[in-house]
Amino acid sequence: GNPPKSRACCRPRISTTRPAGHTATSLGLLAALLGGAAGERPRAPESADPVPRIAMANRRRVLTVGDGDMSCSLALARAFGDRLHLLGSTLCSHVELERTYAGAAAISAELSERGARVAHGVDATALEAATLGSSQDHVVFCHPHLGLSDLLSVEEHARRHTALIGHFLASAKSLLAPGGLIHLTLCGNQRASWRVDDHCRRLGLEIVDGRHVAAPPLGGRAGVPVPPQPGWRARKRFRDGSLGSRHALAAYGYEHRRTEGDGDVRSDKSVELVIAEATPTPCAGPRRREDQAVGPQAECCAVSWTGGKDCNLALLAAWRDASLRVAALVVFRPEGAVFRAHPLCLMEAQAASLGLPLLHVVIPRDPPSYKEAYVRGIRRLREQHGVRVLATGDMDLVGTMARNWIEECAEAAGVRAFLPLWQAERASLLRRLLAERFLVFFSCVKSPWFEAGWVGRQLDAAAVYELETLAAQPRAPAAAGSGEQAKPLDLGGERGEYHTMCLDGPLYGRRVAVTLTQPLELQSQPGQREGERWWTLGFAEGSVEAGCAAAADAAAAAAAVAAAATAAAAAAAAAATAAAPTRGSLASSLHRPMSAPASRSRAPPAKEW
Repeated sequence: GNPPKSRACCRPRISTTRPAGHTATSLGLLAALLGGAAGERPRAPESADPVPRIAMANRRRVLTVGDGDMSCSLALARAFGDRLHLLGSTLCSHVELERTYAGAAAISAELSERGARVAHGVDATALEAATLGSSQDHVVFCHPHLGLSDLLSVEEHARRHTALIGHFLASAKSLLAPGGLIHLTLCGNQRASWRVDDHCRRLGLEIVDGRHVAAPPLGGRAGVPVPPQPGWRARKRFRDGSLGSRHALAAYGYEHRRTEGDGDVRSDKSVELVIAEATPTPCAGPRRREDQAVGPQAECCAVSWTGGKDCNLALLAAWRDASLRVAALVVFRPEGAVFRAHPLCLMEAQAASLGLPLLHVVIPRDPPSYKEAYVRGIRRLREQHGVRVLATGDMDLVGTMARNWIEECAEAAGVRAFLPLWQAERASLLRRLLAERFLVFFSCVKSPWFEAGWVGRQLDAAAVYELETLAAQPRAPAAAGSGEQAKPLDLGGERGEYHTMCLDGPLYGRRVAVTLTQPLELQSQPGQREGERWWTLGFAEGSVEAGCAAAADAAAAAAAVAAAATAAAAAAAAAATAAAPTRGSLASSLHRPMSAPASRSRAPPAKEW
């Protein structure tokens, strides 16, 4: 199975042809990331029942590089079925592939039957977006090998493979979709001798995980591969006589040829490195905001605001919608409540940086009707500020609700609800945050999914990868004494598993600066079950700031909102102002609120954003 010597030593471009089986990948890692694959049976001609095709928009784009006899690509296609949009590639031409590997023709035919594609003549060091596509979710290169069997110098061998890895990582990075990952499987001390960490630092990449290739798939969720069929198992045996099932993909036909005679390159000493694009630090200074797309018939829009990732994405969607004119942010808050996961002082700083006023709708304590209190607040937004559309970042129904809460209340108040994230795929929203360069950090996390160390952590590619891994795990154990089992992690945190705050993004005039101290553990909170642990932000007192220029912009924006109201709305506002403001009413809460009480923070170390 070794390539011809002339091909292996051909220069100037680096050859990636190598023996079959040098194409391993960790099935456990891909299973964790390919959420939705577990229940999907791959298309098989002999199956009596038709298998529903998964919509193209929800399929993960996977590119395998230098895949020898293409058995690794076939194993992935069998394991995950239509969940993948799979493209296998090899340096060999079609003729060379079939001449070198006896089973290559049958493998290529089955890949075609399963909807996968095969690309020939693909150089791993010069991956071309025009041919392979520039939005790959996963680029997989397993056991890179130049086939230099006659090269006895260890130093020269390492030098050539160091060049191979460096060029491959640079080339693969250019093909990644937002939040995409590179899977690089190595063995022994190749990570150090081939200087993988140095390449990643130079290219703006980071290694987010490393895992043994024989690790079992994460079970209990849709990310688990389909059960392998008996006829799929790899025929090759290791030199010690054991079946080739040490590698997780061998059960799906991966022809692994690492043998005992190869010493430290046996599959049981292999590791898959998961590599993501490092998130750049945004500029802290002032900058020009993205212009709002406002059409001639645009309706006045306010955005329901908590300061987290979802409302920021909703704001961005409304901002770019020519039928809407975003005029204000609105926070709905119970009277006397202290927001720990979404501090008001941070929301005020966000509004200042965004150049938008932050309006407060205060919900009275123990109102006769909670819904009516919301409806009255939204109606006042319409009457006093001309708001005709209320945008929200809600993604799904919560608890026993039969309809979205904001949509229901807004309709009763004569205002249209705008829900741009409604029932969107959670993973795609996380990738959109990365693509738009939002600077988001975790402001509150809860057990059993998270620990205190997540508070203050940036929501970057590494964090998204870990979230997807957590979401693919079996259901978390129940809280002590609850008598029930917790639900799996919602990737978007829609059930309150975690909360976030945003400090920067495409619409911010400058980054919001804040200094965080050690996280605080909350106890006896509303909704907190026995045995659950919640952690939230600790602030350095007086550390939140957004800049005087941004604050001046927000004041100007507030004046523009008032000027844009209709004559009827202005009259209603005047009447409401003349009347004695009732406790908890909107009229008494449009002032800029006092900062949240100083947190009971411990001593530094502090983290500055």
